[in-house]
Amino acid sequence: MNPFIIFTFLAAPLQWLLEQLTRTFNGVAPLASIGAFGLAVIVTTIAIRAVLFPVFNWQLRTSRRIQSEQRKVAPQIQELRKKYKKEPQKLSAEMNKVYREHGISPFSGLTGCLPALVQAPVLIGLYNAIRNASAPGHLVGHPGFLWISNVSQSSQQACCANGNWGGLLTHPTLLILPLLAGAFTFAQSRMMMPPPRPDMTDQERSMQNVSKQMSYLFPVMIFIFALLFPQGLAIYWVTGTFFMVLQQWYVVGWGGLKVPTWWPGAHRVTSLSYPKPAPVPALVSAKDSQNGRAPGRGGRAAAGSGEPVGEGADGSTAREAATATAGSPPVRTGAARSAAARARERNRRRRRR
Repeated sequence: MNPFIIFTFLAAPLQWLLEQLTRTFNGVAPLASIGAFGLAVIVTTIAIRAVLFPVFNWQLRTSRRIQSEQRKVAPQIQELRKKYKKEPQKLSAEMNKVYREHGISPFSGLTGCLPALVQAPVLIGLYNAIRNASAPGHLVGHPGFLWISNVSQSSQQACCANGNWGGLLTHPTLLILPLLAGAFTFAQSRMMMPPPRPDMTDQERSMQNVSKQMSYLFPVMIFIFALLFPQGLAIYWVTGTFFMVLQQWYVVGWGGLKVPTWWPGAHRVTSLSYPKPAPVPALVSAKDSQNGRAPGRGGRAAAGSGEPVGEGADGSTAREAATATAGSPPVRTGAARSAAARARERNRRRRRR
């Protein structure tokens, strides 16, 4: 018995759609020369993504709102962990109270699993639809597409049916779809991550590290699956993931994916985009602060402000006054020390009289 029989209910409508589109594209000579069956898979994928667009749009917006609220309550949660370190039950109750006040559900993290849960029946249904539509007696026209001879075959079957994986080296074009599938999956995974910030908590750093590891592992898995499963499914994955990358870019921006500044849309920012990390303030050395120099300029503090640098009425300079105001001991110059010595000498003479 097929364990996925519950998901095969989508196979019949998807197979019907594939066959109708293949017949339509076969009637247009330029499209038939490209590959009517492969084009039918692409159009079917776009139709599926259009139907699922509201679901993924809701998931993106909900996930981003939850992440924003979690950043807001992070300081409170840290304080609660310190306060109730030896009272786990009290800690759990107080944390749930804070989460309820900010509309964060204990199951809110499961929204990130929604794309995989929704795509599972679609993938299984499309797998059966491609296999049935390309079977003898059902196939309309040639099952090829561009450089692919048969989209119902896997890359491994096309070159390495006898188990000799070295055949991929003599047929490098068979690696194009798996590489594209892995690359788009990596981009989509990174776009879901927030960019690193200097003020991240330990919990956020831990979650960031886990997400970063998964962003490398998941594309490798997809690359292997794209080699082993029919190339029609690889076409579906590449088209669908590219569609999701565009959707995420439109709704929430680039997220944690670093793109060059010359890339089209590299500076796009939306209302749901992650805020840019605040720059780390420059440190002022003690030597510069004592000498009255501005950080990084190496000049006098009063040089650009137009303030006088000469001696005041009490023999101190403007730099000394500014330094004394800041709460640090004044740095006396030679002229200031001479003036102070003369003042002490005058005071001694007055006392003798």
